[in-house]
Amino acid sequence: MRLDAIGFVLQQYHLLPFLTVADQFKLVDRVHPKGNLSREVLTELLTQLGIENLLSKYPAELSGGQQQRVAIARALYPDPAIILADEPTAALDSPRVKEVGALLADLAHSRQKAVIVVTHDVRLTPFADQVFEMTDGRLTKQEA
Repeated sequence: MRLDAIGFVLQQYHLLPFLTVADQFKLVDRVHPKGNLSREVLTELLTQLGIENLLSKYPAELSGGQQQRVAIARALYPDPAIILADEPTAALDSPRVKEVGALLADLAHSRQKAVIVVTHDVRLTPFADQVFEMTDGRLTKQEA
C-alpha cells in the first residue's frame, strides 16, 4: 500500500547511505516496477528541486537540504495518490521552502493528490488549501 497509494516525506531523510541518488530511484523501480514517474517527469522533478546534478553523489556527500530534496523526490517517484509529509522543509532555506510548497500545492491541484503536511514551518501556510493547528491536544481549523 505504501508504494501504491501513500508517499512519505519524513523529517529524517532515510536515504540508503550506500546508494547514490540515482540508485535510490533504481531501488524503488525494483520493488515497485510499474506506475512510477516517467524518466521525463522525474528529470523535471529533480530540476525543479535543484538536485538534477547530484545523481552520482552519495547521501554523505550532500547537505541536509539536498538530502531532504532527494527524499522528497524519492517519495513522489512512485506517483502516490496520498502524500504525507512530516516537516518536509525543516532543512531548507526560504527560496527552497517556496519551491517545495509550490510543488506540493501543484501536485494537489494539477495531479489530484491528497497532500497532508505536518509542520511548524509557517512559511508553508501560503501554499495550503486548509490549515489546522494543534494546541494542547486540540485540533482547530484556521480561518483564511
